Amino acid sequence: MDGAPRCPKLPHRVRSFAAIALFCLLADAPVAMARDVSPSYITPEAVNLSAVLPPPPEPASPEAKADMDAVLALQAGRTSESVALAQKDRKQTVFRFADVLGPDFRRKRLPLTAAFFAEITADEEAILATVKNRWQRPRPFVANPAVTTCVKRPTTGSYPSSHAALGYLYGLILADMLPRDRDALLARAQTYAESRALCGVHYPSDIAAGQRAAEAIFAALKASPRYHAAFRDVREEIQAALNLQTAH
Repeated sequence: MDGAPRCPKLPHRVRSFAAIALFCLLADAPVAMARDVSPSYITPEAVNLSAVLPPPPEPASPEAKADMDAVLALQAGRTSESVALAQKDRKQTVFRFADVLGPDFRRKRLPLTAAFFAEITADEEAILATVKNRWQRPRPFVANPAVTTCVKRPTTGSYPSSHAALGYLYGLILADMLPRDRDALLARAQTYAESRALCGVHYPSDIAAGQRAAEAIFAALKASPRYHAAFRDVREEIQAALNLQTAH
């Protein structure tokens, strides 16, 4: 359409449709999007989480009681600072890791990174949906009215935590790209994940299952040639933005 803004010329490495769409979005330009975009790096069939994860604790079991007691203990220990961080961490974006990597780790400086992690997020959500729909564990605030929440209440099942899995997956990928910051990145991923139990929308066992899911997804990604090609390009972009020496 005449006069309409157009998506700028893309870096030659941005090839996938999902990445192109996100790149255009970042440039405030419209893009025609297909209704269904297939997973970018791995399909849900590539990771059998039903075989990886144990089922959640049975209702009224000692394990379930311990889970609930832990949620209530976390609730009692909330501070204004921990709640504020948890509320910020509700946003599902790899750029929450700027707390570790610094202010230059931001979307506007890193278009390849933004597109890459958008595709990782889509793949992770598709994989986690296969088991969340299977188990449909009630959330802590549904099971016990004494649980108060400090973030918006999700409507999906509680087990495993997709949010925690995503945070751990972001951390694992970034740690692989930036081994110098590995410990700090993985610690930040844990804080990001555990915020969900702090705010009463997940049990600790949901978080632990999310971590196991992230590890399985990460292993499957490492077997994907397309992932490896994108990984190298994104690592270069991040290292250049953060003025780091390229790791070989």
